[in-house]
Amino acid sequence: MTHLEDPGLRTIVVALLALGALLLGARSARIVAGALRHARALDLIRGIRVGILAFVAGCFALGIYSGQNGFLVLGALVLGEELYETGVLALIIRRGEHG
Repeated sequence: MTHLEDPGLRTIVVALLALGALLLGARSARIVAGALRHARALDLIRGIRVGILAFVAGCFALGIYSGQNGFLVLGALVLGEELYETGVLALIIRRGEHG
């Protein structure tokens, strides 16, 4: 965290990450609602992925704000695992649609 010792820079980064998390969360809800309304599995996966990005941005903002590396590690682990999992699920759905 030595790179974000300047309180002004830290505040700007945290504010941008928090704003990004809010915007991504709203976008995720919109995508998921549309996917459920029209029964589109791949759009549902996209909405879940955007929701995961919102969660991770929130974890990163909290980690930078509090100065605790645990939140950064949590965000990175959740991001990696969920993107892998939803990527495999999307691949399975695409293969099933072509068959």
